Amino acid sequence: MSPDNTHGRIRTILRNSLFVTCGLLLAAGLLLLIVPTLDGAHSRRLANEAAAVSKLRTVLTLQDQYMAAHAGNEFACELPLLRPVGRQNFSDYSLEFLTAGFQSGYKFSLLSCRSDANRARVRYQVTAVPVEPGTSGVRAFCADEGGVIWYDAEGSPTSCLASRHPLE
Repeated sequence: MSPDNTHGRIRTILRNSLFVTCGLLLAAGLLLLIVPTLDGAHSRRLANEAAAVSKLRTVLTLQDQYMAAHAGNEFACELPLLRPVGRQNFSDYSLEFLTAGFQSGYKFSLLSCRSDANRARVRYQVTAVPVEPGTSGVRAFCADEGGVIWYDAEGSPTSCLASRHPLE
């Protein structure tokens, strides 16, 4: 083998190694750019908002069940009263917010219970508000006995109940 041919092979190997190394560095750089967006604060907020809406749907369902189970045909005015007795379709964790009032970065409240002339509770409002606005969530969500869920883009429960922008 001639010395000139050996130097040529070494150069080819070094050049190929350089291309592979550059390719790996480029791939690693792209990965570093993509991974934070997959599990960043923005996606956590979106997940918390989706969980809050799901919990509001749970409250609406449980209020209907509560009303049907009580002879006075009235709604519960406290979240813990909505916890089903006996067999339930919900895991314990999924209903933890009824007693704690908090879950997935949101605070849940039942308010504005109103009674009719017979003192039966015929109206209620429920809200879900970010515990840390801008971090745990951005939007506030709300509903009433009508079963429609609304939102407020600024995170205000009062504005949510007043403006009633329907969730799409």
